[in-house]
Amino acid sequence: MADALTTTGTVSEVLKNYYDELFLQTADAVFVLKPLGRKGRIPPTEGKTVYWTRIEHLSAATTALTEATTPDAVGMSATNVTATASQYGNWVKVSDLLKLTAIDPTIEGFIKELAYNAALSIDTVIRDAVFAGGTALYASGVADRTTISATDVLTVADLRKAVRNLENAKSSPYDDGYYVGVIHPYVKYDLEGDSDWVNAHIYTSEGVKNVYNGEVGKIYNIKFVQPTTQANVLVNSGSADTDVYQTMIMGKEFFGVSDLQNLTTYVKPATSGGTSNPLELYSTIGWKAAFAVKVLNDNFAQRIESAASS
Repeated sequence: MADALTTTGTVSEVLKNYYDELFLQTADAVFVLKPLGRKGRIPPTEGKTVYWTRIEHLSAATTALTEATTPDAVGMSATNVTATASQYGNWVKVSDLLKLTAIDPTIEGFIKELAYNAALSIDTVIRDAVFAGGTALYASGVADRTTISATDVLTVADLRKAVRNLENAKSSPYDDGYYVGVIHPYVKYDLEGDSDWVNAHIYTSEGVKNVYNGEVGKIYNIKFVQPTTQANVLVNSGSADTDVYQTMIMGKEFFGVSDLQNLTTYVKPATSGGTSNPLELYSTIGWKAAFAVKVLNDNFAQRIESAASS
């Protein structure tokens, strides 16, 4: 993750470093979806274009070798998937009655809130891209979204189908051996009633490693995270105006996300305002980042659509 802190005026170097570290630590603790994406790369001189290379599986080699004869080489199939990095940011004004030149609990609070806002904003952009992909699977085996009724809540049987489909598509779980589900709190409530559901606090207290930000529990080879942005809800999209909830069950190569280019926090005292702030009535604090997100293989995620208990 590229990062920097841009300041002007009388903010000391020590204070700049303190605010920068506080911002990054807070943001990293909030990210839920960003760490799940495969990291993209930006080749030199390629500007804002981000690349991911998707390598296809080779067919099984089932023909016996002939003694002392070198077999023909087979061709590898690789596809470049690209996306263009876009820029995002936000900022706030701080009254001149508050000083940016000393560590202050109020300024710390502003920095933490902006870091939360940065992570929330970035994860929301990623969520919208992620939930636009995947392969649809409808709860209770109904035909499509419009036939989902209020009783068609997510069940273990639906999850088993999702894992089966992912395995059949040769989608690999994440490095800890689990697929990852992105789930809405209402849908999680339905799953928690199953005796096989294990809340995250139970197994994390036993020293389990590889716990994701926002992880809430696991069942049938799926670890579930509950993003701050929440999973998608399609209001009145089902039968009889039933709200439809989308749950993503993902393998590790489903989507890619680039590093945050120039993730920058700006802490500017009132004296840097120039003609736009002639009376030096306010200072400013803000953030800016550029990144790209892209679905790499729709077959590597199951988008389960269901109702949920209200």
